[in-house]
Amino acid sequence: MTGSRGPQSPTYAHTGAAELLSGFAVYGNYYQARIAPGPHAPLEDLRDRLEIAPSGWALADIDAREPDLLVIMMNPGGSKPLQALWDGPATGALVAAQPDRTQYQIMRLMLAAQGLGLPWRHARVLNLSDLRTPKSAEMVAKLNHYGPHDGHSLFGAGRRDACARWFATPATPVLCAWGLNRAFSALAGRALAAAAGHPLLGLTADGLLYRHPLPQTQTLQHQWLHAMVDQIRADYPI
Repeated sequence: MTGSRGPQSPTYAHTGAAELLSGFAVYGNYYQARIAPGPHAPLEDLRDRLEIAPSGWALADIDAREPDLLVIMMNPGGSKPLQALWDGPATGALVAAQPDRTQYQIMRLMLAAQGLGLPWRHARVLNLSDLRTPKSAEMVAKLNHYGPHDGHSLFGAGRRDACARWFATPATPVLCAWGLNRAFSALAGRALAAAAGHPLLGLTADGLLYRHPLPQTQTLQHQWLHAMVDQIRADYPI
């Protein structure tokens, strides 16, 4: 794909971190929990959601409002809170988060949508699993270890109320972006069931696994953005 696709001047694809953070802030809800039953199960580091919103918005407003875009990815990876603002095991409160390259890509996509005339300012990022495990192989090992103990997933049997809360308004588009690893097929199927009735966005060959926003090369990253802009333009003609 070439730079002629997407908006007339696709500067969004080249927007750097400093400029993105001048307009957006990132917050997460981090917590610790034992996934397996019993007092001797290890405490895991988790994050159940991430909010990308305009800088200066009040946390209470971000927490309460319906986002302009829901994003579902694989897991939080190495996502970290800014340690000065987080005391560890506390739950239920948003704190400032250290953004990563994938979150910058979502910011660029929102800038592109704004360039198309859509008022997309706030994205809520959810994951197939809350486990903050940066390496895919380690993540697969944890999934195999926990097996039926699926409390680490928003789409687990014991978290239906929380899942319904974050999927409250069917008009909100859902960007599916959890990658192509077939080890996550079962969780991906649950996520798609939860998103039923919402407009779906994302790049997929089989309707189950969707390309991640941050492939390995910059060229592929730009291609993902341009393809998503084409999709948004087709689905949301202005």
